[in-house]
Amino acid sequence: MDRTTSYTDSWYRQPSPVPSGDRPAPTSREWAVIAAAWLLAVWARDGAPGRRTEVVVGAGPKRSDQQWPEPPPAAEIARLGGFPESGPGRPVAANVLTSLVQAAPGRPYEPTRPADEATAEVLALLRERIPVTGPRGGSLLAHLADQLVGQHSDLLRVSTGDDDLHLLRRDTFGETLRLTVATAPAVEPPPVIEADGADAALRTHLACLMTLLSGLLWVNNNNPVTFRAWIGPRGDGDPLAVAADWWRRTREEEPEEVPEFRTVSVDELRRGMEHIVSGSLLDLIDEDWEGEWLEVPDDHIAGHLHRDLLDVLLARMTGPDGPPLIAYAGWLPLNGPDDEPAAEDDFNGTVVFVNATEAAVLDIDLTC
Repeated sequence: MDRTTSYTDSWYRQPSPVPSGDRPAPTSREWAVIAAAWLLAVWARDGAPGRRTEVVVGAGPKRSDQQWPEPPPAAEIARLGGFPESGPGRPVAANVLTSLVQAAPGRPYEPTRPADEATAEVLALLRERIPVTGPRGGSLLAHLADQLVGQHSDLLRVSTGDDDLHLLRRDTFGETLRLTVATAPAVEPPPVIEADGADAALRTHLACLMTLLSGLLWVNNNNPVTFRAWIGPRGDGDPLAVAADWWRRTREEEPEEVPEFRTVSVDELRRGMEHIVSGSLLDLIDEDWEGEWLEVPDDHIAGHLHRDLLDVLLARMTGPDGPPLIAYAGWLPLNGPDDEPAAEDDFNGTVVFVNATEAAVLDIDLTC
């Protein structure tokens, strides 16, 4: 499996499995919605009611040029949302779920209703069409509703005369996103890049997890925590030598020296990842935060995401001979905030999973 990253990675952005065509490429805010919608399909339980999810991005007038106290004309909604302009599937009605409006020139833009009220309505609409069970699915669905409403969004519910749910969001500068959830014979899986072969679905799954985690975890005001993964033939040598060789092969430049790898148990790996998340989760940091590491709430989506990231890699690397050997180098805070990096200001960690035939590399980058 080639290098797999998030769809918002600043240096090595994961290729989209859906060509943009004549529409703009998704922004980072739009990828947060797309990744959540695709991951909900991955997490759907067996026997869940069938559904099809479609996301279409576009561009239209900036809010400063056209406010939405009322829905724009149907023809404009069709253009912005990628709907048919006539015939079945065309917009026939719309209502404003929330929007930011300016009462008079020079006044600030203010929402037409409280954000929590709008989010609750959007979440109820999603729940009607995306039934989830358990805390993981419920947490992701709530996160999707939060992303759709946001702090700077106008949001319409569009009707096309059927039972499908269509939500059309516009951001401050006119970027639009249409999310459609429609009934289908089965839950439609997320799109994949066919050239990725047997690991195509895995790459989309990993990219969605990495995208959502990088949107939640931050090193500072400008730099998110980033994740990258590779899988390939094991090579010769003992597992620690294989881990070191794969670390060398996945660096951007030929390193002067290779760090020492140490074995770690699954429980230790999970604890180290939990500490990384708790130390980087923006939702835990407020104006009174003094740098202490806090517990991630059990129902927070970040906990479900990082656990699934490790579960997916462990499942992929567990073979007939059992689970892989796990080794790490760099920064993996097994004991919490008192763990110092091996080198000053080097908060980059690498975990390597080694089985009888393959090795998988997971880079976790917390450097500025």
